[in-house]
Amino acid sequence: MRIKVKFFAYFREIFGGREKDLVLPDGSTVGDLLDNVCDTAKRRSEVFNGPKLQPLVIAMKNGTSVQSLDGLKTSLEDGDVIALFPFVGGG
Repeated sequence: MRIKVKFFAYFREIFGGREKDLVLPDGSTVGDLLDNVCDTAKRRSEVFNGPKLQPLVIAMKNGTSVQSLDGLKTSLEDGDVIALFPFVGGG
């Protein structure tokens, strides 16, 4: 299945662009996708805190926070769009 990953804020620098198209096996999860894109120690440390997401990392599936779905176990379907960005505050 084909999945699009969009990177925001400084994640664009870390992941080398605004978006990436991936082909993943059927039955893949958000966690599987993130394991795939976090292919360096730097990327992994920015996204993961052990087996969980860093507290200020937001991952969304088709506009819905994966934390409000099934977290990293959220299943993926062909054509899904995953947005990944650090929490950005300001005023």
